[in-house]
Amino acid sequence: MKIGKFAKIFDVSIDTVRYYIELGLLLPDKKNTQYQMNQSSHDDMTFIAKLKKLHFSLLEIQQILSYKRVTNFMDQEDLVYFNTLLIDKKDQLIQKKDELSKAIQLIDKSIHTKNSASEKEYLKGVPLTFVNILYCPKCHIPLEMKDVSIINNSIQKGYLTCTCDYEAVIEEGIIITANLYEISPYPSYFYDIQTIKEMNHGMINLFEKSNFWFQKTLQNIDLKNKLIVETNIDAFVTLPKYSDNFDLSASYVFSGYSLEMLKKVRKRIECINPLLNVLYILNSDLNLPLKPLSIDVFVDSFTTNDFSLLNPQFPISILKDRFNSDSIIVGGYSYYESSSNSLKNISSIYPDSHQHILYPNYIEENLLVNGFQITQSDNIGYCTDPGSFFDYHVKDEKFHMLMYLGRSVM
Repeated sequence: MKIGKFAKIFDVSIDTVRYYIELGLLLPDKKNTQYQMNQSSHDDMTFIAKLKKLHFSLLEIQQILSYKRVTNFMDQEDLVYFNTLLIDKKDQLIQKKDELSKAIQLIDKSIHTKNSASEKEYLKGVPLTFVNILYCPKCHIPLEMKDVSIINNSIQKGYLTCTCDYEAVIEEGIIITANLYEISPYPSYFYDIQTIKEMNHGMINLFEKSNFWFQKTLQNIDLKNKLIVETNIDAFVTLPKYSDNFDLSASYVFSGYSLEMLKKVRKRIECINPLLNVLYILNSDLNLPLKPLSIDVFVDSFTTNDFSLLNPQFPISILKDRFNSDSIIVGGYSYYESSSNSLKNISSIYPDSHQHILYPNYIEENLLVNGFQITQSDNIGYCTDPGSFFDYHVKDEKFHMLMYLGRSVM
């Protein structure tokens, strides 16, 4: 949709729409020099128009929209946070009650709507359909199951063992592997309010653009009966946001090193699409208990950035045996120019990091060594001040974001 028609729909000037684009409130597509207003821009503009009626300032709308883009207001904690903002605004408006009575009624209605939203909690465990692909990551043979408790065709608790002494535990329907971090490498995780506060608006907009790219690319891949894996979800996760459109014939695996984050992801997915076949694994070393050659699609939602910042290895090299000759990697990678001072900070802050992490050619060169070739790539932008979460960043240096599609050449 052209910008003029978009402005007419929302009864605003074209200059207003352009200003909102400048502020990052709207994220349209761009063809040559022309903006093309997409469905996401329409949804954001609808949300912005509602918040403006509630007398929120553009700065306040920017902060709320950033939080919404990350969390999608899917669980009670998000709703409580949103309600708190609404209540604070109501207190301001009460001081001008006579002239702002209509706005107060709208806020009351919004608070009531959010509070009345029911939150179902499903306690689905390990689906029985996954039993045949649970393999020892050392011996590459099927794992034995002991002392299992099965409820509604899913395993709630039990043990996974191998003759080589490998063992994993199933608790509350989540597989918990060994060699976990004793202390979380980050003080908060991706959905956490504190993390969102530590990311500047421009960086969150880049992540949102990456989400659009992931969604469009995955829509063009046949996922029927495929196994799709997304790891390191603590630092960034993309699939849950679009789980309402997931292929029900496919199977999905999410892994991370924060049990709290895994439970949040599970809650969101089961609220949006409870029919999905999903496995959750608490793991930090990527030695996932999955059958060799089983991964059809790997979603590298900045997994490489996160893993190689904390480890001296390339993540795909660890997962290599789980890929097959038709495997696809749909990924995102952030990097600096080779001369950037930010790169010099990494080794001192993260002494266990890979020596070339965040370098521009790191992802392409290491994918090729491990049997994957990038067949499609798109630099979607950069940020010069991503926020304090990125503790190695030197202000005003360009932090680039590259999206890529890699195919197996094994």
